[in-house]
Amino acid sequence: MAGTIVTTPALGASDWSSWITQQGLTDRGFMRVSLTNMSGSAASTVGAGSVLECAGAIYSFTDTAITLAAATASANVAVYFVAIPAAGGTTCTVVMDSTAPVWVDAKQGFYASAGSVSRAIGGCYLGTSGTFYNKYLYEGDILTYCLQASAMRPLLQRVVQLGEWNMDTTEDLDVLLEVIPGSAIRNIFGWVRDDSGDLYYPIGTTLGPGTANATGTFIYFVSVAGVTTVRLQRTVNGVFDNASWNGTASTVANRGWLSIVYEA
Repeated sequence: MAGTIVTTPALGASDWSSWITQQGLTDRGFMRVSLTNMSGSAASTVGAGSVLECAGAIYSFTDTAITLAAATASANVAVYFVAIPAAGGTTCTVVMDSTAPVWVDAKQGFYASAGSVSRAIGGCYLGTSGTFYNKYLYEGDILTYCLQASAMRPLLQRVVQLGEWNMDTTEDLDVLLEVIPGSAIRNIFGWVRDDSGDLYYPIGTTLGPGTANATGTFIYFVSVAGVTTVRLQRTVNGVFDNASWNGTASTVANRGWLSIVYEA
């Protein structure tokens, strides 16, 4: 089998049925959707002006609430945003559903099943009731990643400032993340800087040769204090345990950065 041309009618042609066919084919899989509150933990809505092709029909949205599907838990669950055309086909609602969709080649989108008209447009992680994290849409690189990895949920990345940390006097720093759950974290890396801002050290896990605190190398681990916290720890009597790293917020407002890679 091969690709087959769909002809374009000539100017002045009396039959434009092939143009209608072209339009239907080029609309397939089309999605220009935005979500409100993408960066925060508040509930998102489908933004006004969003346009979506769903099982052959085109829908234009005003600001549209995303409601919770009846069979889906209200907390601590990964959910998908699913557009569901009404029986008559003239309107389309959007719900949060914990059932994973499947990719359907014939429809060029993620759907509830191969025969379904309900299209998944993205998702998030529903934390405690009313808090929504790790939001994404099946567009661009996120869609490409999911297809390449045969995954329903993409890997996301967030950069977080450490804020104040007098490393000379304080051994540990807990950094609160809006990433839930902790089990979603796949990698953490970053940098710390000295009081002058001239020296930058990568965050690592190796303590080095000899005794545990021989080199004073920086280490990190996911905190037992909570799934949304990463604890950073400098070793005693090490390179960070001195006056070059004792700046407080008035002199060093931000000690460095963490970059967290996590599954949505």
